[in-house]
Amino acid sequence: HNFDYLWAKDTYGDFILDLEFQVTQGTNSGIFFRTADLKDPVYTGMEIQISDSYGRDKVSKTGTAGAVYDCLVPSRNAIKPPGEWNRCILTCRGSRVEVVLNGEKVIDMNVDEWTKAGENPDGTRNKFKQAIKDFARVGYVGFQDHGRPVWYRNVRIKRL
Repeated sequence: HNFDYLWAKDTYGDFILDLEFQVTQGTNSGIFFRTADLKDPVYTGMEIQISDSYGRDKVSKTGTAGAVYDCLVPSRNAIKPPGEWNRCILTCRGSRVEVVLNGEKVIDMNVDEWTKAGENPDGTRNKFKQAIKDFARVGYVGFQDHGRPVWYRNVRIKRL
């Protein structure tokens, strides 16, 4: 795997993360949050998908920007074209996870509804070996580099 991560030093539980990001053609990256184990971030944290999904009609839980990776499809594909800056605001408060992408709320998730390992509330499968509701509610926040360029700027995080 060609994974690199940039992690914030502290851990965060309830917080607002406000940032801008830019993708290039083929970008596949992510914002990880409440990650329990930095040696196994993919299976111990949740991820907001940061990908070049501009112009796609079909939204998915793995390929569309703003998705909670493998768990929840965004309400729409709100990303701007590659080369333009996007604003993403992630709010975590208790069991609630909200993502606003370019001014549109695309995720409104209650993690307590994810009660089964490997399964989402809508019956679709996910890759996780434990139920999302049992994931850590405090953990590391970080950015993934999955081999294609991605840029982040104006990153601000505020504890709630």
